[in-house]
Formats: sequence, structure tokens, C-alpha cells
Amino acid sequence: MQGEEQPGTPVIKVRDLHKTFDRHEVLKGIDLTARVGEVTALIGGSGSGKSTTLRCLNLLEIPTRTRTFKLLGEDVAFRSSIRKGVEVVDKRQLRRLRSRLAMVFQSFNLWPHLTLEKNVMEAQVQVLGRAKDEARETARRLLDRVGLSDRRDMYPSYLSGGQQQRGAIARALAVDPEVMLFDEPTSALDPELVGEVLSVMKELAEEGRTMIIVTHEMKFAAEVADKVMFLNAGRVEEEGTSDQVFNAPRSERLKQFIQTIN
Repeated sequence: MQGEEQPGTPVIKVRDLHKTFDRHEVLKGIDLTARVGEVTALIGGSGSGKSTTLRCLNLLEIPTRTRTFKLLGEDVAFRSSIRKGVEVVDKRQLRRLRSRLAMVFQSFNLWPHLTLEKNVMEAQVQVLGRAKDEARETARRLLDRVGLSDRRDMYPSYLSGGQQQRGAIARALAVDPEVMLFDEPTSALDPELVGEVLSVMKELAEEGRTMIIVTHEMKFAAEVADKVMFLNAGRVEEEGTSDQVFNAPRSERLKQFIQTIN
């Protein structure tokens, strides 16, 4: 469910985002703004910083430093200490913001000991405090929406990769997120299963959901994204509409990247 913000209102705004692991600087000053109802695609080669950027936006990774970090209308403050490193100052704010964002991983991350229906119920009960009957009703509605109503009593190990990923999308939708983050959601799938997941994501985009997608599916990005950001060596090399990025690239590195994937 979308928040009450009007379409076009910034929901994520980061400036000069840096992330270092040990002594390796992965992100070298990323600027990113995501707006209500906008689909942003992050593209680039392996090691360019796409997934790290996404994980920082969800605060699964804490930025090493940043000038501005604003999520869902709230400024997020960080502090650094020798013992703990960099951390979010307000832990309650951290939990609150995470509950309003949903992330779909490339490895599905369904709980193997729960049926598909209970996977979709769990976060509703634990995070949102919903009654089990309401959570079950929501789970069944969402599983039907992603074409899995006949698989709701099955465990993840009995599902195909495409079915597991569609189940993961249903689970993400169940918490009524204001922003959905996708980290290469089709990269672990066999080629014949990619289409069924992209079809569900395309429907979400057509609904006007706010989405940030790390993807190597360039045709999908060109069709669905309102904005495409090309990352290279930890920086945003170029960004624009899908038409600008794919059909009129300016940087030599982006031109080379497009030639490689075509």
C-alpha cells in the first residue's frame, strides 16, 4: 500500500553516499532520489556497487559516511565509535523505517520450515501485529494475485525458483510497504522461469508502486523504469530516462556496457 504522499514526492534522498568494507571503498559518493510512484532501475557491471547501494537504502548496510540520508520523510542520523563503527543513532527509527520498506532478494530467503502461506503470514503477525485470521486472508489474496493459490500449503523446497520468488514478492507486499527494493530478483532463476517473475513486477509498476530495482534484465528495465541509473566503479556514471540511457548514452563506459549486452 502506498503512503499518503503525492506522486512525485521524494521518498528516498541520499547525497554523497560512501560505503567502505575494510579498506575497499565500494561506494564513492552516490546521489539518489526516488519519488512516489517512480520505478528506478540500477544497472551496471559486476562490482559496480548496485547491490551495496540498495542494501544501504534499506539500512542492511550502514553507510560509512553520507551528507544527506532521508527515508520516507525522515532524516536519518549516524554516529561513529571505535568499538561499534558507524551505526544509526535512533534504533527505534531504524526499526520503524525498515518496517515501511520491503526487500526482495535474489536468493528468495523464504523460511524453509514454513509453508508458503505461513511465510506470507509471518511478517504480518510479527511486524504489523495482525491477527492470524486477517494475516491468513491477506496471504491467500496475495498468493492468488501472484498465481500461487494452489501452492499455499507447500514448503519452499517443493517449489520452483520462479514460484519461490513470486512467493517472496507476495511476502514483501503483505507488510504494505511504501517502497519495494529488488536485488537482482531473477539472477538465480533458470531462463524459462524469469518471465513469470518479471510479469508480476511489471504489474506492480503499472499500479504505480514505488520501486528500486537492481537488475541485469535490460529489456525489462527499458520497458518498466521511469529512471535508469548506470553505476560504474562505485559512482553514478549516468542517469536519465530509459530512452536516454539505452538509446542515447553519453559516457563511453555506458556505450561499451550497452554494446556488451546487446
